[in-house]
Amino acid sequence: MALNSLKNISTFLLLLLCLGTASAVHADDALFSSINTSQGLSDNQIRYILQLPDGRMVFTTSGNVNLYDGAHFGYLHRTAEDVYPLKQYDGFYRIYQSTDSLLWIKDTYKLTCVNLYKECYVAGLDSFFLSRNIHEPVEDLFVDALGHTWLLTSQGLQDQDSGTLIALPHRGLKKLQDVNAEDNTLYLFYNTGEVEVYDAASGQQLCSVAAYPASEQEDFGKTSLLVKGEKKFYQLRNGRKGGLFSFDWHSRTWEKIFEQNYALHTLIVLPGDEKAYISCVHGFWIIDLVQGTQQYVPTLKTKKGQLVSTEISTLFQDRQGGLWIGTFNRGLLYHHPAMHKLAHVSRNAYPIPLGKDVFVEAFAEDESGHIYLKVNSDVYKLTAGEDDSQTLVAVTASSLPTGVWDKLNPPTGNTVFRGKEYTALCTDTRGWTWAGTSDGLELFVPDAPAPRIFYREDGLSNNFVQAIIEDRQKDIWVTTSNGISRIRINTQSQDIDFINYNQQDGALEGEYMKDAAFEASDGTLYFGGVDGFNIFHPGSEPLTHGLPYAPLFTALRLYGEKVNTGERYGKRIILPQAAPYTTVIELDYDQNFLTFEFSALNYVNSERTYYRYMLEGIDKHWNQTTGQKSAVAGNGMLQAAYTNLPPGDYTFKVMASDNILEWNGETTKIHLLVNAPWWKTTTAYIVYTLLLILIVVSGIRFYVYWTRREMVRRHKEEILLLRIRNLIEQCNTYESERKVASEGKVGSSCDAVEDSSPDNNEPDGVESAFLARAIELVEKNLHVSGYSVEQLSRDLCMERTGLYRKLVTMLDQSPSLFIRNIRLQRAAQLLAEGELSIAEIAERTGFSSSSYLSKCFQEMYGCRPSEYAGRTQKST
Repeated sequence: MALNSLKNISTFLLLLLCLGTASAVHADDALFSSINTSQGLSDNQIRYILQLPDGRMVFTTSGNVNLYDGAHFGYLHRTAEDVYPLKQYDGFYRIYQSTDSLLWIKDTYKLTCVNLYKECYVAGLDSFFLSRNIHEPVEDLFVDALGHTWLLTSQGLQDQDSGTLIALPHRGLKKLQDVNAEDNTLYLFYNTGEVEVYDAASGQQLCSVAAYPASEQEDFGKTSLLVKGEKKFYQLRNGRKGGLFSFDWHSRTWEKIFEQNYALHTLIVLPGDEKAYISCVHGFWIIDLVQGTQQYVPTLKTKKGQLVSTEISTLFQDRQGGLWIGTFNRGLLYHHPAMHKLAHVSRNAYPIPLGKDVFVEAFAEDESGHIYLKVNSDVYKLTAGEDDSQTLVAVTASSLPTGVWDKLNPPTGNTVFRGKEYTALCTDTRGWTWAGTSDGLELFVPDAPAPRIFYREDGLSNNFVQAIIEDRQKDIWVTTSNGISRIRINTQSQDIDFINYNQQDGALEGEYMKDAAFEASDGTLYFGGVDGFNIFHPGSEPLTHGLPYAPLFTALRLYGEKVNTGERYGKRIILPQAAPYTTVIELDYDQNFLTFEFSALNYVNSERTYYRYMLEGIDKHWNQTTGQKSAVAGNGMLQAAYTNLPPGDYTFKVMASDNILEWNGETTKIHLLVNAPWWKTTTAYIVYTLLLILIVVSGIRFYVYWTRREMVRRHKEEILLLRIRNLIEQCNTYESERKVASEGKVGSSCDAVEDSSPDNNEPDGVESAFLARAIELVEKNLHVSGYSVEQLSRDLCMERTGLYRKLVTMLDQSPSLFIRNIRLQRAAQLLAEGELSIAEIAERTGFSSSSYLSKCFQEMYGCRPSEYAGRTQKST
């Protein structure tokens, strides 16, 4: 759950007492946000805090390991098989990170390992060590500042990766507690207070220096926690006492910095070695390492007056500058200086009975610059104390400076504009009129045809507008029923951007009052509401310097369902590694309804998180969001959905910022490949092309073959018809010559002709006579549909086989084709005459039906009988 939903807690020293009847208001108190099981933490017993390189937080509790991305908690569940025994380690809870994927977790005599790529424990660590040639039992494990993992075995101290082995000849006399490195030098810290310095490459010991004499070993020799600073090693030691020591690796000297008669839990050193924070049984110590001063913060106190006195088990400062406090039974507390941009003066500041409501209705300023408040019917003066605290002092109306009472009780303003009544009105220096309603904010720009309307989904903090004011930077401030909106207008493009302030920034938990917004002569803004008011100094606004982390890919959803690491979907595993370590995603064509989830890891204020993203190949421009846009969930997570993505190669890019006007952070890129279905792949298209080419070539070849065949057939038919015509002419000639000869009119010239060519004319004459006889018989029986080859052979006094051989020899066609062609020639003549129908012609030419006549006719003449008749009539 987002941090903004959590209760604010302020730290006070118990020695700080409030004197007098006036209540002190400390606007600069350190405020914390609470994170516990109600927000998703597995349990409230925090053991250790660590930050991963990608920005996520690791919280180990008594029951689990929690991975936190600023919005969601992920849990890693452990079994008995995941625990490896460490007989040497009897210290406190520790976590090391080696490489970018392994977390080593040490507890008293126990060791576990987490694979971050798979987000699960590594089972069977003995097999894991054997795979790295570690055959002896591992007694302890350390990871130095350079990322090297050192394993303590009976053989000595061995580097897991390089295999470098350092023999420890005095192991029986002292116990190794910590290991760290600087450059190529290795430092071994023992329970005796000694540090042994080794050359990491050769394993040769360089020197040995003790932090305290042997007489103090019982005081500090039980446990050790080592932190590497920029110039020194800082070691927290416990025994009968607790102490903080530093070791300068340049001069190789020790210094005792801090000592207490009770155990000290955890240690953090701020950048620059300026301050150290040490947690203890109750509260924590702040040690100034430069000045040597010490400050003890024993008790936490909520804004509602509830004391929080619990054991602080661990401390941690993240790379964004936030301070995390882990407690023994109350979960986590988080603080960042930039969290509370608005000074919040709560109900406790007023000397008013708890049962009575507090309404801050108006503000006023006298000529001396003093600020007055109207609270219900009373008036209070805001004064500053010597410790920069501010005090509310009740004053009477008669004691007010001249004009202040009138300012606190102005006449009811005119809230009617263009015939409509509004909850608030403000005309800025641009001449723009901002009009608030109970449902949105309207903007009237001169010469614009219609007003623009802004709602919560457009960036407004809440739809019910209570007051509007313009500051000296020409920003528009709008108080609502839930939070404050700051509107910035780009002077060139005149684009409008919203920056919202919520409870996490110090805004009131209740509503703001109507028209209770005021700018003092020094530019300070005051906003009154229910149970308190806010003060904003524009020049002292804390800077966050942007978000230090690249947006983190936290989840992928397919058709609305979260994709699990290592799980098979269809025929592929979409996420072989956990989402934060995934840079390439490959999907099938039907896995194209996606939602990308990202976290900006904005621990300061998740609601003030803005994203812009684009899917190259789909989006032409950046899609920019605000905290209320649909692509951003209420906890500051980006949820970018794409539906029905076509197959292709894409790159999803996303940026995050805590300032909507600045986009100078890192860009996270995810390469997305949506495979085409097999019928749309390159191979398929090649096959389609080859098949098309094959079909076209085959079609062309078939067309050429069929055309040639038709040409040959027609050529043969033409030759056959020509031969038939020649034979008929020869037969006619022969008949006429015979008739002339029989009548005695043939002279000697004819005999001479006959005698001159007996070999040539006699065969032709015989063949012609045969053909003429055959044609005559067919034509005589043309109307007989059953006139067959057998009947023709009988009429010619021949055997059927003899008739077949003779017609094939003479005409190159069978007897049946000979009969059919004569029928078709007669049919063609009758069609040309045009006096009979096709059915009648079929009957006269011996065809069994007109359809059979049409079929045969089209095979011989290349057209239907009706077309032939039409062509003949046209030609006539």
